[in-house]
Amino acid sequence: MGEGKAREPWRERLRAFVERLDRALGPVEGVILFGSWARGEAGAWSDVDVLVVSDAFANLSVLDRIGLLLEHAEPPIQPLGYTFEELARMVRRANSLALSALIEGVFLRASERLVRLAEEARATYERKGRVWRPRRQS
Repeated sequence: MGEGKAREPWRERLRAFVERLDRALGPVEGVILFGSWARGEAGAWSDVDVLVVSDAFANLSVLDRIGLLLEHAEPPIQPLGYTFEELARMVRRANSLALSALIEGVFLRASERLVRLAEEARATYERKGRVWRPRRQS
């Protein structure tokens, strides 16, 4: 990323966001920075896209998850929350959001099984332009 911390006040907000989530949900399994900041392409008005992985989301509706995450986030942080199993299903279905986060994202926190899922995604898929497709077997 290399922009320098003076231009990235969101870093402290992101750290505080993760701490608040840990208190609200228990320790979260994974936090992945993805999108333009992870790719080094962010501009002054870019959102900070964050994927949060926690099995505590299992019994929450999508609206409740969004509400919980936004309650603890400060702009420009834009969080999305999934359970590990949901994320694994998304990978099997070649979901571009899941693949972008797992393959191109910056892991701020990751369990061993989340790291393995990312390794499997990297081995299975490749980006061709804006599309993810299965790698050709040699």
